[in-house]
Amino acid sequence: MGFSFELMVFGSTIAALIAMVFLLYYFTMDYRRNLLGESASSLSKEESNLLLSKMRREISFSAFFMDDSKSIGVRYLITSIVLFFIGGLAGVGMRISLWFPNPSFLTPDQYNILLTAHGNIMLYGFAIGTILGFGYYLLPSANKIEKDTLGVVKSIMYWLFLIGAVFIIFSKSTATWYFYYPLVDQLTEAGGGTYSFATLIGVTLILLATTVSSVIFLKMVFLDRSKSIPLSKISMFSWSIVSAAVLVITSAPVSMIANGFLIYDLINPVFFQASNGAVLGYAIMFWFWGHPLVYIAILPAFGLIYEMLPKYAGVPIFSYRAGVFSLLLLMIFSAVVWGHHLFNSGLGTVWDLLFSTTSFLVVIPSAMSVFNWIATLWTAKHIRLTVPMLFVLNGIVDFIIGGIVGVYSADVGLNAFIHGTYAITSHFHWIFIGLTAGIGFGAIYILFPTLTGGRTYNVPLAKVHFYLNSVGTILMSGFWLVGGFAGMPRRVAGYFGIFQTYQDVAAIGGVILGIGFLIFLVNFAYSAYLPAKVDVTNPLEDEVQAI
Repeated sequence: MGFSFELMVFGSTIAALIAMVFLLYYFTMDYRRNLLGESASSLSKEESNLLLSKMRREISFSAFFMDDSKSIGVRYLITSIVLFFIGGLAGVGMRISLWFPNPSFLTPDQYNILLTAHGNIMLYGFAIGTILGFGYYLLPSANKIEKDTLGVVKSIMYWLFLIGAVFIIFSKSTATWYFYYPLVDQLTEAGGGTYSFATLIGVTLILLATTVSSVIFLKMVFLDRSKSIPLSKISMFSWSIVSAAVLVITSAPVSMIANGFLIYDLINPVFFQASNGAVLGYAIMFWFWGHPLVYIAILPAFGLIYEMLPKYAGVPIFSYRAGVFSLLLLMIFSAVVWGHHLFNSGLGTVWDLLFSTTSFLVVIPSAMSVFNWIATLWTAKHIRLTVPMLFVLNGIVDFIIGGIVGVYSADVGLNAFIHGTYAITSHFHWIFIGLTAGIGFGAIYILFPTLTGGRTYNVPLAKVHFYLNSVGTILMSGFWLVGGFAGMPRRVAGYFGIFQTYQDVAAIGGVILGIGFLIFLVNFAYSAYLPAKVDVTNPLEDEVQAI
């Protein structure tokens, strides 16, 4: 009996993959020995991981087979950049489809698939992935950790994160990122209801990885930190990660439980049913996590601004204590404002007033940080407008604009008019693109010589990336804001012709943003292969051992 051609191809593919894994493993072990030098054979696994976590590390595929904190951070940073590209493609596809009022490029179901993929990939894949990447990469050096343990756990959590992202990308759900029941169970021509369970599984895996990683971050800061660094002197970035980690640990488990209930409801409707008075149950449990998620994406960006601003302003941050207080206060308030997403859902006057009040109060710690940054700039004698500094300044401005729009939406009466419009989409994207993504890009530019082993990026190209990112955000979010206050509805595949100007300008802005990111990728890839010509030091890791 002969073997079929298909079986031969399958066997050859499996054999090739096994050989590739063995080669990569050998390469990784050899790379690890070269990093550790003569001490490689005499160190235990935890001791070698600690040594590796104190080194300046460059991007290498060997990071995917090493489990020290720096390697885990590199994994997340690489993955988040890839996911940003995929999520960005979905976003540009939606913008092009909305060039005309009637759906042309995409059917309504295809539009909803891209809408769901874009939101989930950007929030769970890019935003959380970037936070985990910078956390694992920078916390060991910022806190001079004395031990680097739980390597296997960190590695497993990363792979769960990656598997979750793959589930989201290929799920074809049309339920958007908040999965309101019973909309999530509706069957469409694209199978939105059929495939929603895949996205829910993917999101839950990412939440699990994020929760465990948050516990590890707290362990790094409070238990593994060098005794030479008192709690009153830890970095602002460390405080921002602590604040975000506490938010994750206190809110993400609620969402994981809700996702489990909802997955079961898709098979056998029991939990979130109108018949038992729990039709809003999932929405409440989701937003208990969903709004803290927004601040979880913001807080580390705040921490990076606190670290980056003094480097290029030439003066210390104006008030360290006020900065720490603002981060911790923002952590507290951000956990109790989630109900403003449900103002129009019938929670009742008392709850509406409570959440409206807390939504106004959350402005206080946000403003404290903004004025702290402004005071730092005011006292600076010479500000160096490097590419990272440009992203910092733009991030502060965009956060102010987005924050002001958020204050408007905290009013119960006004919220009734703008909640379903592009004004809310504008509010979120001012902050997400200008602050979360922009500060992330700025930090990557700072780390570029380290991540590439002594290479430098092309500064003119990097500035083009910055200006395109800034202009694209202004056009897209700005015209969304004006159109939203004019009544332009969001989350729809078509619209009335009177809104075409707003949508067309926003589409141009979205394309500009996409071009800017492509320039970033080209600059990164091209510069990384040029000869090394500078030291591998970077301002964010001033006191870290160089290799």
